[in-house]
Amino acid sequence: MSPCTLRHVARRTLPSMLFPLALASIAPADAATRTWPGTAPCATTLQACIAGADAGDVVEVASDGPINESLEIFGKSLTLRAAAGFSPVLQAGQSTDVIDAFGANTQVAIVIEGLTVRDGTITAYQGGSGAFGVTIRNNVVEAGGLDANFTAIRVTTFGATPTGPVNVAIVDNDIRLGFLGGDDIGAIGIEDLPGPTIATIERNTVGDGGPSSTYGAIRARNVAGVADLLLRNNRIAAAGYNGGIVLVQDGAGGTLDARVLNNLVTGAIDFTGPQPGGVSLLASAGTLHADVFGNTLVGNDTGFIASKGAGASLTGTLANTLVADNASRGVIIGAAAGADFANEHDLVFGNGTDDFTPGTGTVQADPSFVGAGDFHLRSDSPARDAGNSAFTTDIPVDLDGAQRVVGAAVDIGAWEVGDAIFANGFEA
Repeated sequence: MSPCTLRHVARRTLPSMLFPLALASIAPADAATRTWPGTAPCATTLQACIAGADAGDVVEVASDGPINESLEIFGKSLTLRAAAGFSPVLQAGQSTDVIDAFGANTQVAIVIEGLTVRDGTITAYQGGSGAFGVTIRNNVVEAGGLDANFTAIRVTTFGATPTGPVNVAIVDNDIRLGFLGGDDIGAIGIEDLPGPTIATIERNTVGDGGPSSTYGAIRARNVAGVADLLLRNNRIAAAGYNGGIVLVQDGAGGTLDARVLNNLVTGAIDFTGPQPGGVSLLASAGTLHADVFGNTLVGNDTGFIASKGAGASLTGTLANTLVADNASRGVIIGAAAGADFANEHDLVFGNGTDDFTPGTGTVQADPSFVGAGDFHLRSDSPARDAGNSAFTTDIPVDLDGAQRVVGAAVDIGAWEVGDAIFANGFEA
């Protein structure tokens, strides 16, 4: 494992100490599970049920809907979820927040799960100085014909003193946005949180798309805070986003640490801005460290790009990543990235242009995909067993949930070939 990676692991232990209870359920002993529609306070609107629930309660939605309300969970711990046997659909006016969750000056933990949000968004706001934990899990966000600014799931700030620490988990969501062109449209956004931030963005699927957006599908921008991000096992297969996973460190006093692990990005375009890409790292000021391991970046305008401004710090490694068939650019780690961003054991093939010095174990050959649009590897792929298994510590499974390392070494890309073992013990 590289020295950059070891430094990164050491740094991650520091901010995590700031969130001892941030994602724990802050529920008093008399916390209740309330069903809507039901008895008071859940006999009228769903918003009345949420407002009347006590801190730590669970509100279960026992209706498929559609439910035409805009909901606020304001400054108290609460779980809002689908009741067993129901698939609630919440909808509001296009480009409006359907569900807003707010932190406060006291500790708050909010969970939103199992809902479908149609033509609207889920937004979590840090609104105070208390620790704010929010989990957005197993939801569907869908919209079509978008022609105005819109981010399906967003974490941002509200009010005068949004300085408290934030711990957010955005996991297992299905985001399908159809858009027209030229607006700030994104699937997931983490935006400039001044307090210490830990974010897990994992196993989300981003589909549909459109002609063009000015935002990347998943974006995170840090200015003066200390942010620690894990982006793992996400599938971005949508045309027209201005980049796939876009990470920006934009303030002299800020630090952004990121692990970008085992993701698929295809269909991203270079529409506007300094450097969109399947995975894009930009440190204009401050400190950005990113470990980019085990991804498949195929069929975009640009595959991977990293750069930094004068006075900024950019460190990390691109490893075990498959970058192929990107129309304009493949791997861009030129002089603009500085000397402290490394690469090794990647497969780079069939791109418009590349600008990097190939590191140890780089493979430059056709990856041998299973078929058109299917980026699994054939058994004869040169990416098979060609990676560095030292970089799989935080990648226990591949993008299909299968064992990540099978054979002599990890395969390059987001999928493992997976040897077939027959009952007689012989491999296929």
